[in-house]
Amino acid sequence: MVIISILICTIIILPSYFGFYQSWLGLTPPQEINLVIALVSAYLWLTEVIPLYVTGFLILFLELFWLIPVWGDGAPKPNVFLSCYFSETILLFLGGFVISQGIANYRLDESMARFVIRETKGSSFLLLLGLGFATGFLSCWMNNTATTAMMLGLVAPMMKNLETESHLRKAVLFVVPFSANLGGIGTPVGTLPNVIGIGYMKEKGFEVGFLPWMGFGMPVFLISVFALCLILYWFYLRKNPEQSDRLSAPSEKKNQDVQIQTKVSLFIIALTILGWMTSDLHKISNGTVALFPVILFFGLKLLSLEDFRSLSWDVLILMGGGIALGKAMEETGLAKYFISLLSLSGKSSLSLFVIFSLMSLGLSCFLSNTSVANLILPITMGLPAEVILPAALGATIGASLAMPFPISTPPNALAFSYGGIRSWEMARIGGLVSIVSVIVFIVLGGSILHGMGWVDFSK
Repeated sequence: MVIISILICTIIILPSYFGFYQSWLGLTPPQEINLVIALVSAYLWLTEVIPLYVTGFLILFLELFWLIPVWGDGAPKPNVFLSCYFSETILLFLGGFVISQGIANYRLDESMARFVIRETKGSSFLLLLGLGFATGFLSCWMNNTATTAMMLGLVAPMMKNLETESHLRKAVLFVVPFSANLGGIGTPVGTLPNVIGIGYMKEKGFEVGFLPWMGFGMPVFLISVFALCLILYWFYLRKNPEQSDRLSAPSEKKNQDVQIQTKVSLFIIALTILGWMTSDLHKISNGTVALFPVILFFGLKLLSLEDFRSLSWDVLILMGGGIALGKAMEETGLAKYFISLLSLSGKSSLSLFVIFSLMSLGLSCFLSNTSVANLILPITMGLPAEVILPAALGATIGASLAMPFPISTPPNALAFSYGGIRSWEMARIGGLVSIVSVIVFIVLGGSILHGMGWVDFSK
């Protein structure tokens, strides 16, 4: 596989040494090199022949070593690309990682899950609603995959009295990963595409506040999860006998020694969320607020050096690489070239909002949502300024709404690994949920965005 990948990358790069891309496509020398970097990065991201974060480093290396020297006069300073790897956007997600680590270390997530299971026992539909909203809420602050793994680990012992083909077991195995996927859109730190999209929009001068994002993200998430539970009820619970009385609630492990630390952790998390939600009032940027949990969790030794080392630094480098690639496409004008190639110029903000939502959704059925965001968002930056925001929001959210196959998202794959659900069942339920959720986003989310004055769909 490595030899084949080297060969493919060589085939991509070689024509640029003879200027073939310039003559074939009418590109300038910087655009030609930018195109090669984008193609190589896309191939490596999609195949994962090398770790994703290594591709993030490779993008920076090629931009500094190859793109800038060939550019000559008028080339951007190296800091233009270097700053992408430790920007406000990266700080925002770093704060989210630390909060996620605190939630997991002090078992705040487990406490919520046990409460839901205990309070909804006796009604399968209420159980689905409780698990769906709890999983989705945790996924607003935690990594989607980690949330799914934790929730499935908690509900697995609970379902030990259910047969493999039990309709309730299937419904639970679907509601957890799909709710985790949907919950990620609720906050700016919920999932990688959100942060990547915010980074691109910030580069174009669009400040996306934490509370305004939640203003449209939370309703879309909540309505979509409710629709998911209704779909699961219709297919699995409506005509089948109640089985919730066969569930057994997992036992709670109490540790009196960490009660004070747990309360302090809750205070830090709540204060950080409040700081994010009120950033428009106190005028402190979300990235600066994100430093608050980082300093306090580690300064007060609520989290250890090992916890610090275990943070997903690789994900931050991957995000930096995606932002740096988009910055290069903006600086060279390659993004505008793609816009003209796709005949997107002159389209209304509403049509671009729908087009990029569906394009991102379709690609994310087969590719990772992070890869899709990194591939599509740079193209939106080449649009006229007045339609960048709706197009970028469509591309960002659409990437998180695709869930028809086990390969569509890691949460799907985790649920599928538990057995008892078939690929065609996941395609049926996941495909239907994807369609319903993208309609909810376009109709409800679009209406809220229009009402909030973020975008004007009347033009």
